[in-house]
Amino acid sequence: MDLAAWRDLVIIFWGVIATIAIIFISIITYLFYKRTMSLLESADEVVGKVADIVEYADKEVLRPVTQLGTMIQGIVQGISLFSSIFKKKEEQDE
Repeated sequence: MDLAAWRDLVIIFWGVIATIAIIFISIITYLFYKRTMSLLESADEVVGKVADIVEYADKEVLRPVTQLGTMIQGIVQGISLFSSIFKKKEEQDE
């Protein structure tokens, strides 16, 4: 066999190996893609459920607590207003 025949044989051999490697990498990539997409779909469902829970907690817990806090703050400000008025009257009387 001369050098040209060896060269052709090596080119054919590496071409077959490269083709097999590309097919193998393509299969691995496709399987990874399918697994990743199923995980992302599951994550989207979990995020949706968590968003619903947070919205419910906001409606049922945080808003009433905020309203109660606002009411208490208004009462405290009203009491401090009346106490400051009476303090000023006492100071003026003296």
